[in-house]
Amino acid sequence: MFKNQLNKIRYSVLESCHNIKEGHVGSAFSVLEILFVIFKNYFKKHYFILSKGHAAIGVYAVMNHFKILSNKDFKSFCKFNSKLGGHPDSVKLPGLNFSTGSLGHGLPVSSGLAFGLKMKKEKKNIICLIGDQELMEGTTWESLHIISNYNLKNILLIIDRNNSDFRSIKFLDIKKRLAVFSDKISEVNGHDIKSLKLAIDKALKNKNKFEIIIAKTIKGKGVKAIENNPAWHHKAPSKEELKKFKNELMN
Repeated sequence: MFKNQLNKIRYSVLESCHNIKEGHVGSAFSVLEILFVIFKNYFKKHYFILSKGHAAIGVYAVMNHFKILSNKDFKSFCKFNSKLGGHPDSVKLPGLNFSTGSLGHGLPVSSGLAFGLKMKKEKKNIICLIGDQELMEGTTWESLHIISNYNLKNILLIIDRNNSDFRSIKFLDIKKRLAVFSDKISEVNGHDIKSLKLAIDKALKNKNKFEIIIAKTIKGKGVKAIENNPAWHHKAPSKEELKKFKNELMN
């Protein structure tokens, strides 16, 4: 149902990265369906924090698709004086709530925001999207302790499980390790729109628990040459590759 829309968004990412010779294509593609569901259904109702900020071009492309971001702004990606940098700047794009730089900062900010909302008795939730490599950051685990200590139930943590850690220190059995902080941990296909929406709907309706969604994804999903290929962590397509990938996505 959404395949054509998602393929067009993927191509817009490739085209933008080709034009400026910048961007993390693989990371953007792994979270594209997650972002699509968030911006289609929850962005106006809740706070969203992208912790894995190097996937910013994916966010911009989805925002552009839903007309939250103009074509002019989207085409300015990483150009001088653009609103759109290689990482999101919440001063220029307030809707993203946090300027992401180094990994491991999104969940700490989400925890503080959640605590503030709890004190003010506001009903909005925070959706925080992190990469699986951020589980190697001490700040992530400190934040989980804060969430547990203050019994914060207004955060939904989504983990992009694209197995990036398999190129460095492997992080095995995530669900078991996180179980001490939540007994409401679901694992879903991170590229299945229906499954993602059902999981997020269920989590946001449950006000009694801190919930975690582990989204199983493929880095570079959608283009065979990019999928699970470390070379595409930070690489822009050539003119020939762009043409080839367009044929693959659009046919």
